[in-house]
Amino acid sequence: MNPKNVALVLSSGGARGLAHIGAIEALEECGYTITSIAGTSMGSLVGGIYANGSLPGFRDFITGLSKVGVLRLMDLAVSKRGIIKGERVFSEIKKFIGDGNIEDLAIPFTAVATDLFNHREVIFRHGNLLNALRASAAIPTVLLPQQQEQSFLVDGAIVNPLPINRVERKPGDILIAINVNAPRKNAIKQSVSPEKKSYNSIRDFVNNKWNGMLAAHQTDEKQKHGFFDIVSGSFEMMQYKLTESVLRQQEVDMLVNLPVNLADMFEFYRAEELIKTGYDATKKQLAEMDSKNIQQHGIIEEWFI
Repeated sequence: MNPKNVALVLSSGGARGLAHIGAIEALEECGYTITSIAGTSMGSLVGGIYANGSLPGFRDFITGLSKVGVLRLMDLAVSKRGIIKGERVFSEIKKFIGDGNIEDLAIPFTAVATDLFNHREVIFRHGNLLNALRASAAIPTVLLPQQQEQSFLVDGAIVNPLPINRVERKPGDILIAINVNAPRKNAIKQSVSPEKKSYNSIRDFVNNKWNGMLAAHQTDEKQKHGFFDIVSGSFEMMQYKLTESVLRQQEVDMLVNLPVNLADMFEFYRAEELIKTGYDATKKQLAEMDSKNIQQHGIIEEWFI
């Protein structure tokens, strides 16, 4: 038995999922070896890049993006099918993972997507890694769906935002889950930085465009929440409730919970801060687990920032 071997599960969560990078860094720094990994949406993206051995380069890339760089990658194209084409984003991601297949990765990896019209969960353990990540992260009405044969694939968070039941287990490993869709915390206050103002401007633009397409009349620009806010808010609530259900049914050895209002869906300009949050939360949780010398399965303690 090697209590330092980890089966790692990474949740969905948009930009909040950058905290997964920090969690992985904390695990490695503390001497843990990740022997398998499963993720949904942003969790699959980070997990897939890690399994490919390219996470340090991706970290440098995402933390080095300027405000303009983030907006450029968003590749806005407001339509009824989605607001982001995804071509620019995944062209950049391809630089880190190439055209390789999942079965050729250094460690077992699983990505989760949703086959929308066949009403089924899709589990990627084989085939092209880039296609799997793109399907897993295709947030409905936000990113354009991924079509493969007769399947219309969208974000895996619709069916399994924290895929504990999909990670490959090995004898003697410990099961660790990083969840960035935990309940909101009122204590979190975000400063109104120039980047945040730019983000709000983009969000307002998308709201107005979508509202205009869906209504035959001029929308009220003073309206506090637009269609995009409603969609993203509904998606966040769905992820939280599904994750809550998953955690009632399945035990893990360590659970790191980060609240859903840690960051909005597209606040990737906060990469450095979000990575550090994931690192600090995981480091603290690992220290508590080690101090208790826990060997049996079961949630040790939930830690909220």
